[in-house]
Amino acid sequence: MSFDERAQDSLPRYSGQQHPEPTQYPLQPGCVYPQPAYGLLRDNSAATLAMVLGLLGLFTMLVVISPFAWWKGNQALAEIDAAPGVYSNRGMAVAGQITGIIGTVLLGLSVLVTLVMVIILVVATGS
Repeated sequence: MSFDERAQDSLPRYSGQQHPEPTQYPLQPGCVYPQPAYGLLRDNSAATLAMVLGLLGLFTMLVVISPFAWWKGNQALAEIDAAPGVYSNRGMAVAGQITGIIGTVLLGLSVLVTLVMVIILVVATGS
């Protein structure tokens, strides 16, 4: 007996195109049939990136990447708000936005302090 013959013998045989009815399993008490089908919510990759960039910007003191975290957090929030019920990580987008704002403020303050120190140094050495 060849492989093809064994495969044909193992297939269930139905008359014509009719197939057996699917098995109906008993439902839990309190369940109403048919229930709406809900899918799993997806993660927005921009929200994850915003949070990672924001945390890296704060904890490694690479505050140069904080404005990018703020920008990606804003983009992710816009995408999440445009498609309600699709994405599940709005909190990550908000966290990336907030850490991006904090890092950007720290970046601005560090640039301001550096400029003041350079001006003081130039004035002190110029006289």
